[in-house]
Amino acid sequence: MASIDKKKIFQPKDYEKEFDPEAYLQFYYSSKALDDGTRLSLFSLPMFAHIIHQKLPANKRVSLIDIGAGPTIYSAISFRDIVQRIYLTDYVDKSLTMLEDWLYARTSFNWEKAIKVIARTEGVHLKNDKEVNEIEEQTRRTVENGGIYKADVRTKDVLLLNSKDPKPKDKQFDIVVSVFCLESACSTHEEYVSSLKNVLSLLQPGGYLILGSVIDDVIYNSGFSQVGDSKLFSLLNLSEEFIEEQFVKEHMNMESLHKYAI
Repeated sequence: MASIDKKKIFQPKDYEKEFDPEAYLQFYYSSKALDDGTRLSLFSLPMFAHIIHQKLPANKRVSLIDIGAGPTIYSAISFRDIVQRIYLTDYVDKSLTMLEDWLYARTSFNWEKAIKVIARTEGVHLKNDKEVNEIEEQTRRTVENGGIYKADVRTKDVLLLNSKDPKPKDKQFDIVVSVFCLESACSTHEEYVSSLKNVLSLLQPGGYLILGSVIDDVIYNSGFSQVGDSKLFSLLNLSEEFIEEQFVKEHMNMESLHKYAI
């Protein structure tokens, strides 16, 4: 076996070619992964959804955009009944295809276990498959109301719209979610600062940002290849202090800051 320091570590420029969304889902969100204890954001997002539901009236939490969702739908599941429109975005075309396959029920990936974990975090015990399916269908409807779009946090407008894309109903959003995206997409701290500004430009005044970050690490395993090798991608090394400094510089309301460590 090769040690980690001798393994190839892919960079942000390699995502379109090297990232395997199916392997990623199997590694982090399959029934086996969740049974083995992988939880990632499945605990924290329902908690933030509950906070926002309590703090914002319905007319102030209409739209949500997930920047860098990858092939995942856990943010949409968590906010399915909190907002009216959910937009899922990613840079990798293969991930966008998987999201569209899920939206139109063409996907082979089973989200049942993740739905049950999120429901339990919400205090709901799902009794049967019908109740699981009802949550998934409600999630689909909310995403249908929004859409699936290509995005690049390193560009000023973030959303990469082409002539065939339906125009989003919203230019800015009441809730912006971005989990494990910026540190994956950026190679330098200067690029991170610029990308964070771009993401924040999508936020409505008075809206909420939910930012999930990997702290003090420089690589992550995106899953295993067909021959069983782990595929490692670089992460920009971040500290909690650095991230909060950027929030202050962007004049965000630090009194409303909530932290959740996983």
